[in-house]
Amino acid sequence: MTFTMPSLMPHQEVVVDWIVNNPKCGIFLTMGGGKSLCTLSALARVRPNGHILVVAPINIARSTWVDEIEKWGFPLRAKSLIVKDNDKKYSREERLEQYQAIWSSSPTMYFINVDLVADLVKNMPRQTIDGVETILWPFQTVIVDESQTLKSPTGVRFEALSHVAPATIRFIELTGTPTPNGLIDLWSQMYLLDGGLALGGTITEYLQRYFVPSKIVNNRPVRWEPRPGAEEEIYARVRHKVMSAQNTKIPLPDVSIDDVSVVLDKDTLTAYKDFTKELVLDLASPDPNNPGTITITADNAAILYGKQLQFASGTMYVDEDKNYSVIHEEKLLMTDYLIRNNGGSPVIVAYKYKSDKAQLLKHLADAGHAVEAFDGSRDMVARWNAGKIPVMLLQPASAGHGLNLQDGGHTLIWYTLPDSLEHYQQTNARLARMGQKHPVQIWRLITKGTRDEKMPLMLERKDMVQKGLLDAVRVEVYDVDDDIREMLGDLDLTPDLMLV
Repeated sequence: MTFTMPSLMPHQEVVVDWIVNNPKCGIFLTMGGGKSLCTLSALARVRPNGHILVVAPINIARSTWVDEIEKWGFPLRAKSLIVKDNDKKYSREERLEQYQAIWSSSPTMYFINVDLVADLVKNMPRQTIDGVETILWPFQTVIVDESQTLKSPTGVRFEALSHVAPATIRFIELTGTPTPNGLIDLWSQMYLLDGGLALGGTITEYLQRYFVPSKIVNNRPVRWEPRPGAEEEIYARVRHKVMSAQNTKIPLPDVSIDDVSVVLDKDTLTAYKDFTKELVLDLASPDPNNPGTITITADNAAILYGKQLQFASGTMYVDEDKNYSVIHEEKLLMTDYLIRNNGGSPVIVAYKYKSDKAQLLKHLADAGHAVEAFDGSRDMVARWNAGKIPVMLLQPASAGHGLNLQDGGHTLIWYTLPDSLEHYQQTNARLARMGQKHPVQIWRLITKGTRDEKMPLMLERKDMVQKGLLDAVRVEVYDVDDDIREMLGDLDLTPDLMLV
């Protein structure tokens, strides 16, 4: 069967050209803008030799790329290093066998989740050349989808890929959220593309050159802010490797984001305020065999921050085993209300804590809703997009990236807002993306008088930093309509005089 290249939108053509002309590059493209389709189209044009490795969060690696290949008919042999053909995960022994089989297979696009990439590198054969041990690497092309997952320069994921990136011919990074926590997140992503030429050979060099400590704890900097003029210099130094494309005609749906106030009764709100002030809270024991109270103590600001968010959501962990006590059910009641008044359209509920998940599953089921927690499988993605799951619970840290969920519904409820801009934007973009046929409604549950009220502003501030980078590396899309309008200027062309 003859393969026909898919028709691309103007901004996607720009992205394809960038990938073709820049073998090692980053694509910082709006979530839902078609990064995987652009990359597959670019590969179809250049036809790279040898194997291709796609490194991505597990749900993207399991479904999104394979779905795109099948949808458009790209002539690629695809193979997962995570699951078998029946979508069941490989055992440890089976996965090691798959690693070995790579060396004898014909050119293939392999998929692996980001948490396993260090294991893959570790289990590649070694060869000693001139007394130096070298990793034998079978992938001439590496694609890192959601490259911000490699932002930690001390993480095993980054360390593993830093050893093999020089052995690749093409190294492509894709993300819609390159700097979810600030420009410091950019260094490791750039290092994998150029070995440190743009931003320095080490994270220490990068920090010392462009940042100053803004918070010091025990004589160690724990927070940094850019030096005056540093942001512009960083943008200038990465433009040759990374790009974003802007096109006002990308058919994204209208999005309404509304905060819904959740009101606690007077006694519960007083308990929250007392806890914030005194850092001590007595809760009922969750163990029926050991009734009584358990004392929760916030020993430092970080613990207090987390406990405040838990309190606002309605439960609080009481031990390291994640046992929890229920404080209130106000968010559960509001979630039930919003679902009932959504006109029967399917709803995604994004939660933060495992205790949230447990409470939501029980409460919503008891209220008569057909509710399921997302399990990452291709089957569940298909059932959601077919409209067969009325309420789906989703944890942004594990399931908020890259999934195409726009066909199943257009309503998202944030049960608890995340700290991470990445998780927030990525989860919103599961519904607010190309192909969505309805306006998207996003509800954010905010418990009045609690830490919840500060979360929207914190996310907005992080977004401002990221937008600065995306604007700085933007490649303008040539718009024929705008060009014609500019040439015509103020000519009075009434509809009756225009030729069709």
